[in-house]
Amino acid sequence: MTQDFERGHIVAHGPSTRVVQLTTGERVSFAPEALEGMVRQARESFIAMNIEHLNMLPPIGRWSDGEVKTLEDGEQQLLLYGEFLQQYVAKSEFDDPFRPEVLSEQGAPEILTASISAEARNFDPEVWRDAVDESPLPVKETHKWSDLPPLEWVLVVPVAWGAAKFMGSFLERLGQEAAEAVVAWFKRTSRKARDAGRDRYVTISFELDDDRQVSGFIPFAAADDDISYVQAALGSAGMLAEIAGALNEGASPGTHQITYLWDGSTWQLAWFVNDDGVFLTKYFTEHRPDPERFLGRPMFPELPTDDSADGSGEPAAGH
Repeated sequence: MTQDFERGHIVAHGPSTRVVQLTTGERVSFAPEALEGMVRQARESFIAMNIEHLNMLPPIGRWSDGEVKTLEDGEQQLLLYGEFLQQYVAKSEFDDPFRPEVLSEQGAPEILTASISAEARNFDPEVWRDAVDESPLPVKETHKWSDLPPLEWVLVVPVAWGAAKFMGSFLERLGQEAAEAVVAWFKRTSRKARDAGRDRYVTISFELDDDRQVSGFIPFAAADDDISYVQAALGSAGMLAEIAGALNEGASPGTHQITYLWDGSTWQLAWFVNDDGVFLTKYFTEHRPDPERFLGRPMFPELPTDDSADGSGEPAAGH
């Protein structure tokens, strides 16, 4: 019977060459070459399918193919095709399989290249321009195509080393001036964001040339005046750099993403993705961050109650 069926896939109607106006008033469109580039990226690399752009949560699927379709009015639109990933949950605690056991300090770079990636839509235009000018590191704007995406600061570190031991404060490898200023900049700029009462998070992302990633997430509350724990987490990111270097040297083949959460004193393995699916640790299932903290609203809209015919929440007449 299965020969009469084919595996279903998820279809996303993506951006197009047509000019559209967002609710923010911004007018956007894409060149045909950009749309074709997105198709190539989907076919050649691992693109995670995340809910509400919350990268700290494990992906529910992946985008693996696409096409550029010509519409009736002659404009072109991207169609992305994806599939759900199998989800596995650990039954008990287990040793982190990604931490290298024996490493030498030889090969660990003293100075690293890094940049900050963020979504400008979280800020008024003039606030964003000032923030970019004041940043201690180069800033690259991302586009998540959401009216108000999560307030996330991504510290992007390209991986150009192999298996090596990182000693001392990792943050200082970005340069003494940047090390002293970057966390203060995160805090100061977050408070100027739209809907600044939302909690936010810093992501340190070690990115390999083949798009594999080792990431660490550091949530911090909007109300926290002292965020020295963010500084401590970034200072301890040498452990993540060691894992990324080992991955770059051929460790853990078939692994696409390895993700950690900062627990206040150390990095805890949260989840990872390989060719077989998504694997969630016991730590993550017990300490999963609440999405509402970072969205400023429920992840999913509330549905009418069963005893309401009009969606008002009040029983309909005759009930």
